[in-house]
Amino acid sequence: MLIPAGGLKVIPVIFYEDPEEQKGSLRLRIFRNLLLGWAMFISVSGVVLISLLILFPPGEAIYKSIFDDGCDGGEKQATDIAIGDAKLIRIAGDRGDLLVEGQNGRTSVTVLGQTCATLASHRHIDSITFHALNSGDEIVISVDIPRRANGELESDVRMDLQIFVPDGFPRVEIENEDGPVSVSNVHSLQANVGFGSLDVKDIGGSVNVTGLEGSMALADIDGNVAVGSIHGYGEVDLTSIRGNVSIGDNRSGPARISDIGGDVDIGNAGTGHLTVHRVAGDVAVNANVRGQILMHEIQGNVSLPREPGA
Repeated sequence: MLIPAGGLKVIPVIFYEDPEEQKGSLRLRIFRNLLLGWAMFISVSGVVLISLLILFPPGEAIYKSIFDDGCDGGEKQATDIAIGDAKLIRIAGDRGDLLVEGQNGRTSVTVLGQTCATLASHRHIDSITFHALNSGDEIVISVDIPRRANGELESDVRMDLQIFVPDGFPRVEIENEDGPVSVSNVHSLQANVGFGSLDVKDIGGSVNVTGLEGSMALADIDGNVAVGSIHGYGEVDLTSIRGNVSIGDNRSGPARISDIGGDVDIGNAGTGHLTVHRVAGDVAVNANVRGQILMHEIQGNVSLPREPGA
């Protein structure tokens, strides 16, 4: 190829854009962007939907939790019992909340019962009732909940009881299979709670808890407190006990014991932390699996296992 003398001559090249072609290209870009945006929306929606299915129950379960698992209460049941010579009230509950309260000026025992069942178990609601009988030296109150052929309670049914007694009634004994129990303003108490919590306050005499699976709070007890065994993952809180405190086996969560007028004796402190404050007498812990023990202001002698697990 020959190049003329004087070098190359640059010939300008001019490109002309067709307006119609520019419009077509713009339309294509807009369509492409819309298509890309729609695809991204579908992808994000799919990720969100899958995440919801993983983190939360399916729609049917949500529906049931809202509409099928609520409490459909039946008619309230009530009775009033003359005390006569009775010095003891025995209460046997199957499943439900239980409240026992001593009231100043009351001269009889009033029992209020409220049945509760889910929609799926509503057919059993008319079969749930309580019985109250004064046999002379004691008053017996029991709940009757339908049971299956194997002896287990029917699912999703219960009866909540409110029992009002004269303030300082001599003795109350409770057996509750399932549900929280609250007792106040009676003289002495014995309780066995299968599964639930126990809340007791303002007791004029002693408290004996033979067994409990759950949490426990005792306050303002004038007499001794004796606890057999505690299971579950609840907390134990004992405060303002004017007598002695004895706990046989604590297999529950952390325990706090404070303001005790007598001695504190614990057979097994369990695995949770044990905190003991302000004890007028001696403190003895016979076994400690692996929990931490903290003590402050103990006036008497202190006896602890040499090391966790002892």
